Amino acid sequence: MNFNGFEFDEPTKRLLTEMDGGGRLPHALIIESEQEDKAAQLALFLSMAAVCDNAERPCGVCKNCLNAKKKNHPDVQYLQLEPKKKQYTVDQMRALIADAYILPNEANAKVYVLEKCDDRFSTLAQNTFLKLSEEPPQNVFFILLCKSAHRLLTTILSRFTVIRLKGSASFDEETLAAAKSIAEGIVDAREYPLLKALLCLQNKEQAGDILAAVKQSLRDALVILSGGDAIGDRETAQKLASRLTRKKLLQMMELCDAMLGKIKQNGNINLLTTWMCGEFRRITWQR
Repeated sequence: MNFNGFEFDEPTKRLLTEMDGGGRLPHALIIESEQEDKAAQLALFLSMAAVCDNAERPCGVCKNCLNAKKKNHPDVQYLQLEPKKKQYTVDQMRALIADAYILPNEANAKVYVLEKCDDRFSTLAQNTFLKLSEEPPQNVFFILLCKSAHRLLTTILSRFTVIRLKGSASFDEETLAAAKSIAEGIVDAREYPLLKALLCLQNKEQAGDILAAVKQSLRDALVILSGGDAIGDRETAQKLASRLTRKKLLQMMELCDAMLGKIKQNGNINLLTTWMCGEFRRITWQR
């Protein structure tokens, strides 16, 4: 890949080069960064690379690159909010789906960039979009920008490749330790370690971050099963990957979402932790 004119750190350059090693970037990408300008710069770079005419992409000089850089390319769409709306609508997602199946105008690919997805991508809109991300048309790319990828639905995260830029949101040591205890409890043959680890969710202010960190470990395990590398604690993710199937990992990620919803509804936390422990055990041992 040609990084001339773009300032990315070396880990990001290596990751992009590895991703492009097969001659084609993943069709579905999430860029996570606390700094919106850095995420936007990477989205611009990837958009140019997708529509570029030359072998070393993005060349920066072909017509497609120049128009994409100006954000004036007919095949690169930055989805905008509808007037007086704070989130993307279901109708917008349906229109995007219909448009994605129309052949490109000038390039050999089409790109859709969705910004500030933490706040703009409602659950209804994500579920509407989901079918398209599962079975996208050929040479169509989706780039989602956000500060915290864990705020997106598990079903979205499981189908996208997440690029975390330097300085992206991270969890504090206490949260990571709690999440690791839960993950290790999941793969423990005994029930008590998991039940004990789940007691940390009694702190409702931290519960969301802890469950998000658990989801990150589960997602990393999915990546390992797919031949990739973990973003977070590789040792913990490897333990999960060696014990659980892809289906079970996805079910557990959805369980984390369900648990957070029940906590937000002010359910009895002692009953909820017992319920969650039972659900983790059921998923682990099911055939």
